[in-house]
Amino acid sequence: MKTQVTQTGVGLIEVMVALLLLTVAVLGYSALQGQAIKSTNESLERSQSLVMMRAIAEKIHANPSAVEDYETGLNATGPITAPAEQCGLDGQAITTLCTPEDLAAAESSRVRAELQNYDFQIQMHPCPNTGGTGADVADNIMYSYCLISAWGDTTPTIGTDEDTDCLTERVTNESVVEEAGGNYYPAATCMMMEI
Repeated sequence: MKTQVTQTGVGLIEVMVALLLLTVAVLGYSALQGQAIKSTNESLERSQSLVMMRAIAEKIHANPSAVEDYETGLNATGPITAPAEQCGLDGQAITTLCTPEDLAAAESSRVRAELQNYDFQIQMHPCPNTGGTGADVADNIMYSYCLISAWGDTTPTIGTDEDTDCLTERVTNESVVEEAGGNYYPAATCMMMEI
């Protein structure tokens, strides 16, 4: 009598299908990990940005008479040069009293120097959604400044270039506001804080 032999074990096709399923699962998990890392980095950037903007806002609130000097100092471009009067921020003893303008220049210069260690840029602009432009600024009680922090390829500016600017600008036609402005561009990596 002949015994019938049956195949035992795993066939080559079954092994290939199992490897294909394993490869798809590993690729999906890798993509998920990449997205999680990207989200974690974005959260870290936002947290650091918020801490820096709050620190700058506190300095400005403590010295409100020199708000335009902070704007000029924070928005300066080019190499950072420390002002002659450091107002004790460099650790040296204060020998003369600083004016509010001197303090604003010293603090703005120091902030810009500290930001060189990070991938951040901070600027200060009139908020686009609060109105008050030109001669109307002093008369508008809603007028305020915005601190804008940006990282990556975004600049801390208000404008029309959706690839580099952070916020949309306010669009007016004579005295009629067509677009309030102050919206984030979709690809922007930035934050804005009204002060």
